[in-house]
Amino acid sequence: MSKQPISVLALVAAIVAGGCTLGGAKEPPPNPNAAKVSRSEPVTSTGRKAVVLSLHVKKEFPEACMLGMTLTNNLDTKVTNISVRLTAYINGNVQFDTITRNFSELKPTESQYREATFTQIQCNKIDFIGVTDPGRCAIGDEMNRFTTAPGDCAKFVDVAVSPQLTIRKMPQPKVTESEPIE
Repeated sequence: MSKQPISVLALVAAIVAGGCTLGGAKEPPPNPNAAKVSRSEPVTSTGRKAVVLSLHVKKEFPEACMLGMTLTNNLDTKVTNISVRLTAYINGNVQFDTITRNFSELKPTESQYREATFTQIQCNKIDFIGVTDPGRCAIGDEMNRFTTAPGDCAKFVDVAVSPQLTIRKMPQPKVTESEPIE
């Protein structure tokens, strides 16, 4: 048996183990569509007994804006279900898009994370995110989906200031009864 094939195998193994590549391969170019991500610590308390919504993750895409938020239960009772409606406002007070996110089974002191993606818009085009209450919550023994209306759940929710994007609780839109169709 010849010693030459063993030395070739040893040389190839040394090249691979040393991290060298054959052919001088270069780093791939950066992906222009990769998200630019910014994060901050979630706010878990506002100093009062409330459910705290904290926007703390922002992923910027060329044609979308993904926001990550945490809801923390600082109440003395379980939050079985609560929904928040997020509206992206542009050009001052123009509503661009609205997304509803649900949080469920939050015992006191627990938190949950959710994401919402606004498509066809960049994050820097959004002036602020308005938070309203679609009237879907079940908190404690008294409040459930049969006893709540839009605005009833909002009194339990605090919206924390965010370094990622301006976010604020909005006045609840008035619900009007439609006229009967004749």
